[in-house]
Amino acid sequence: MALQRYRGQAERRPYRVTESRFLKPDQGLCSPAQAALMIREGRVLLLAGAEDDLACLPEGCWIGGTVGYFLTPQGGVTAVGQIFYVDFTAISDSATWRSFDAGDIHEIAQHYPENGFAILLLPGFSALLGHVAGRIMEFDGLYNVPLMGWVSAVALDRMPDAWPIDRPKTFAGGRPGADEHAAVLYVSLPAHAFAQLHIANLFAPGTGPEIRFPQPGQLTDGECFIGGVRCNLARYIAARGIDRRLPLVADHEGALLNVAILLADSESGQMIFLSPVSPALTYRFAEEILDYTEEFTRAAAEIDLAQAAHSCICVLHFHHAGLRVQNGLPKSADMPPVGPDIIAPATFGQIAYTVLNQTLTSLLIGHSCEGSYEELEDFAT
Repeated sequence: MALQRYRGQAERRPYRVTESRFLKPDQGLCSPAQAALMIREGRVLLLAGAEDDLACLPEGCWIGGTVGYFLTPQGGVTAVGQIFYVDFTAISDSATWRSFDAGDIHEIAQHYPENGFAILLLPGFSALLGHVAGRIMEFDGLYNVPLMGWVSAVALDRMPDAWPIDRPKTFAGGRPGADEHAAVLYVSLPAHAFAQLHIANLFAPGTGPEIRFPQPGQLTDGECFIGGVRCNLARYIAARGIDRRLPLVADHEGALLNVAILLADSESGQMIFLSPVSPALTYRFAEEILDYTEEFTRAAAEIDLAQAAHSCICVLHFHHAGLRVQNGLPKSADMPPVGPDIIAPATFGQIAYTVLNQTLTSLLIGHSCEGSYEELEDFAT
């Protein structure tokens, strides 16, 4: 486990106070050189990008994860050569970062700030992800402050029919990247501020048969029980013509948990999921949706994304909802936006206390009426 503390060393950039009094930190895309400069200035940063770009950054108060793509209002772009950043310096009283492995990740809530939030990054397709996904909701104190984050990713050239060649990585305070360690950023907020989580989920359980798995995992032989009968899920999908864009959905004590399908090979029977399936849960295929892009747009509109401090989107939404910008197509100022009004990393999973798939998850930071606008201005400058 590693630790670094921040207590206001950097000059604070003013954040934006929106009309409904949400606090929006500075965020966007920058070059690796610009990210390095912000780190050297002592800023509190959340970063996302390609591994080579993150690996060249200096040590500091930052955490980061690899991704292959970013979502922008004009559509999707590749991550190579640019870094997504959120600068929490102006809204934080203090900040710490830590690195956890499977042996101590259950202690994540022991380091929560009294008032604030935590951002958790897990490496995609890791044993640690499987460990956390199956146990995190049992961690002591988990819900004491908002816990948001995402699962690191890589580019998938033949998405969604490819197993990633490169291992997704996380970074905690600097290089090297880790494929079996979590990175956590703890941010303490002033007394007048508070954090909220919002999740946009297109899917609900369908009315089809129950599906249970005898073994946990992301890469499986497809063996499962469907309606109590032993079957191969990949061949069942092919035989029934099930839309592979639909995730499996489990109802866990009222929380709907999606497990997205990356690969279903009817010849070999192999299945690859974006997060591990659990023998403890009962799944059904999600209800069918007629227009994926329209349903995604409707669900995203339920979150005030323009005011979000940070948002992340599932890489399969990025693909299935048509949010990618096709190479070679001309762009102009009068072209309508392709996606929601955010810049966000496209990830292999989202975290809102637990590991999610095929959602859009956002962190919003507001302030109570007890704090005056003048106090906020003083805090920001």
